Amino acid sequence: MDKSLIFGRPEFVTESHRHSIAVALQWLETLGNGDMDTLMTLWHEDGVLEFPFNPEEAGSDRVEGFEALSDYFQGTKGHKKPIAFPVKAIYPGADPEWLVVEFIGRLLNTKTNEEYSNEYIVVIRVYEGKVILFREFFDSIKRKKFELG
Repeated sequence: MDKSLIFGRPEFVTESHRHSIAVALQWLETLGNGDMDTLMTLWHEDGVLEFPFNPEEAGSDRVEGFEALSDYFQGTKGHKKPIAFPVKAIYPGADPEWLVVEFIGRLLNTKTNEEYSNEYIVVIRVYEGKVILFREFFDSIKRKKFELG
């Protein structure tokens, strides 16, 4: 783990914080590698994926439960190919289960061969060694334009 990415009060980062950070970074790296099968091993069975500012129709802003998460991520195969998700900053929470991560997401639309890049801020909760919450904030207008392309 690159300690230069940890912001806030890094002197208060405990072993529990480091574990949560390592799980979150492994999750992002696995997503960036496009390995959806391994990604599912990093989700808690009660996991939740949220997009609070998703401009899509109502109800598409939350994916809840292991089965729904598996369907969601397996459904991205074939039209979105992850390229990389480099991390810009990590902000550990007072509670070691919680952290905020800034990263850049780079994807390829395999139908149009167009590359998409967006900046993300995510709130992550790691519970029992797995991601139980991934709350994703991004430029939804930029993302919508990419999906229409």
